[in-house]
Amino acid sequence: MTAAQTGPFVTLYLPLEAGQSVEKTKLIIRHLLDHTQDVMTQTAPEADFSIYERALNAHLGAQPLVDVTGQGVGLITDGYSVYQRALEYPVSQLAMVTARPQILPMILDDERHLDFDLLMLQRDRIELYLNLGDQLTKTDLPEDAPLTLLGTLGEERRGGSVNTVAQGSGQVSYHGHSDRASEEEVDQRRYYQAVDTYIADHYSKPNARRLVLFGLPQNLALFREVSRNSYLSGSMQVELNPGNLSFAAIDLALDDLRMAYSQRQAQKLLARLDNARGAGKYLDALGSIVAAVQQRALATLVIRQGARIRGRLVDDQIETESPQAQHNNLLNDLAAMTVAQGGAVKVLPSSTLSEEVVGISRYAAQ
Repeated sequence: MTAAQTGPFVTLYLPLEAGQSVEKTKLIIRHLLDHTQDVMTQTAPEADFSIYERALNAHLGAQPLVDVTGQGVGLITDGYSVYQRALEYPVSQLAMVTARPQILPMILDDERHLDFDLLMLQRDRIELYLNLGDQLTKTDLPEDAPLTLLGTLGEERRGGSVNTVAQGSGQVSYHGHSDRASEEEVDQRRYYQAVDTYIADHYSKPNARRLVLFGLPQNLALFREVSRNSYLSGSMQVELNPGNLSFAAIDLALDDLRMAYSQRQAQKLLARLDNARGAGKYLDALGSIVAAVQQRALATLVIRQGARIRGRLVDDQIETESPQAQHNNLLNDLAAMTVAQGGAVKVLPSSTLSEEVVGISRYAAQ
């Protein structure tokens, strides 16, 4: 977005199904390219469509998108280079020829994206998973990881059997149950300290990724007591017994957490909009938002999911009648300009935002 704009750009969005065949992918791409060729004839008759087609075909190769993970993909080309981005969430088919790249589906996907490592915590063993958006995968921990309490502490365990102490003249004194329970708690605490250090050093810190806990409440509480991992989430955790849970059950148990995170992000943004109203920085008129963008004064642009305004900016004015305007989404142009200026672009669901677009100015109205 910060590079010189030398459009027109061809933008394609494709949904991807699990196990989708190469033949089906090629058919979808061919359909989208045929559509963009028709649109380019109307909106940019001076452009050579074959340049764009060659660039995309060279980028995609003989087996297009077979290595893409996720439920969709976005492709943007100016006819010379191709930008590709995998999308974690489903996307509708879209093919556009516009003066600026169509980035709103990518922004929406990023808004919904939640990345974290998931530590499945039992008293004496762990597992690690990686959550990317809605996609959960198990992380294969190496042999030197603290996979189990026994393997980590070995002979240094204090609990695990009834200890005896010689008292002289053949008499033996046995530790009571309370002593054994105390020693097992010490073992568990030491084990969790080893787990905390290992996960922080090998995963959290190198990837700068938050850590979410999954386990029984008492185990989560003890782990939080000993943890020194700054990436450990303070608000997100799943209080369930992970023992004998299937992968599908673990994934399903995360849905509430994912939804709650999305709702919290939306509520934070709504609170920012309310604060902007009180500070005289709230913009809800399209003309004032366009002016703020043109003056590089827009801090945050907020767009309602699915909103489209057919139009484009020409000489600082909104034009809506030309073929270029009819095939364009003015909101996307405002988003692209905001990003290029270092501002933020957010997308809210229609149930949360009634207006098509609002904004937060960097400066209060005079």
